[in-house]
Amino acid sequence: MLNLPNILTILRFVLVPVFAAIFLSHLKYNYLIALSIFLLSGLTDVLDGFIARRYNMVTQFGKLFDPLADKLMILTVLWCLVLKEYIPSWVFYIVLAKEIFMILGSALLYGKIKIVVSANIYGKISTFLFYIAIVSLILRWQISFPTLILALIFAIFALVMYVSKYVNEYKRLKSTSRE
Repeated sequence: MLNLPNILTILRFVLVPVFAAIFLSHLKYNYLIALSIFLLSGLTDVLDGFIARRYNMVTQFGKLFDPLADKLMILTVLWCLVLKEYIPSWVFYIVLAKEIFMILGSALLYGKIKIVVSANIYGKISTFLFYIAIVSLILRWQISFPTLILALIFAIFALVMYVSKYVNEYKRLKSTSRE
């Protein structure tokens, strides 16, 4: 279980409270330091996925906890942005509701039929857009809010696609098991 990709995933969990503590602190350059931590988290996400696939180090731990680390970081950053009034709270609550639904749905599928919900292209685009939106929000760029809304749209579309795919998969497996 303890291979390099999984260590990088664990590191991302550690970076979550570090990001929040620094972002919410009164340190000089706290936003830039926190932004660097956020970008480091994103880099470790890309690296752990690449290494795991390239060197055949994919594990159940990684499949389950890698997306959880990403969700936790994004939600933490969005909450910090709400607290500092960079974004309205409804943005956070939409993403939170989507992620809770995804986590519960994934747990149900894994518990019932041992399917691990993997990321679809829309979820990956959504995550990429959230990274751009968050960086641009912290740096106060003009594209920040439109990019955030686009990320939300992709996140909701990804959810619809996940639900459609896994409901069909669940039905297919259920009908196959009856035969």
